[in-house]
Amino acid sequence: MEIPVVDLASMFKHSNEADRRKVVKDFGEACLNFGFLQIINHGLSDELINRSRELTKQFFDRPIDEKLECKPVSTILPAGYGKMNGSFGCNEWLMVCQPILGFNVFPSCVVRERLEEIFLHFQKLGAMVENLVNDYLGLPPNFLKEFNDDRSKDVLMCWRYPPVAADDLNEIGREAHQDTNCFTFLLQDDAGGLEYEKDGFWIPVPPVAGSLVVNVGSTIQALTNKKMVAPHHRVWKPKGRNRHSFAFFYNIGGEKWIQPLPKFADEIGEAPKYKGFFYKELLQARLKKERNPLTLREEVLDLDHFAIPVEDSNC
Repeated sequence: MEIPVVDLASMFKHSNEADRRKVVKDFGEACLNFGFLQIINHGLSDELINRSRELTKQFFDRPIDEKLECKPVSTILPAGYGKMNGSFGCNEWLMVCQPILGFNVFPSCVVRERLEEIFLHFQKLGAMVENLVNDYLGLPPNFLKEFNDDRSKDVLMCWRYPPVAADDLNEIGREAHQDTNCFTFLLQDDAGGLEYEKDGFWIPVPPVAGSLVVNVGSTIQALTNKKMVAPHHRVWKPKGRNRHSFAFFYNIGGEKWIQPLPKFADEIGEAPKYKGFFYKELLQARLKKERNPLTLREEVLDLDHFAIPVEDSNC
């Protein structure tokens, strides 16, 4: 079952209202029925993508002592270089958040400038996607934009997955999980390995040249009272080569209170499926897992932690 491909070309030119409504419908239905989709004509140029990939590959090839020096001056997020030495093997990442210029050691100004450029493009794309979903759900104009008005928690992750060990046929590179945010944008290379779960089956998401993968996060799942669902997804390690990817997390302010919106609960006679929570409760638990893959499972919250049992919701 292939995920939908949505063409955003009409969002970047003066198109008529009928064209825009079609994009809203196609994008919204993909989020509703799959939670996963691919987008094309998304505004990120091939030149920007290819150069960013090449520069981050060069960064990951640098000596480990140089990479470990890549840390920001000040941020609440664990930005900079990191490496997992646990259940995910030896995955490496470079986490970028704002202000990117706050890095006191960076591989080069060129890398910094490119990552800042692609970061800002992803932010603009996130705002566009947020508006499409807002309109598809029939929310008041700009509701999600005004609700999610803090862009300081957006994160760009540049990943390198090492190849599977020679004596293993398959090895998980990233265990099954839901993203905690609003939307995630993924730029894959051609190594593949990404899968998402639907109806109890794991379905590959093959790389498509010039496309980005988009998936719904659990914040949207909670706000829509599970009308839109954040799909579980995982990554297998590649065979005989490294796997490089960019993942941009269009987040939400940590102090924001999240609970099902009345439009998807009380106003239609539906019981809330989740109790309210602060977004930082989800984010902090996820970051703990990122920093220490050996974190006990019960210490890592996901959206199910805030689910209201059916018998309680019917009281």
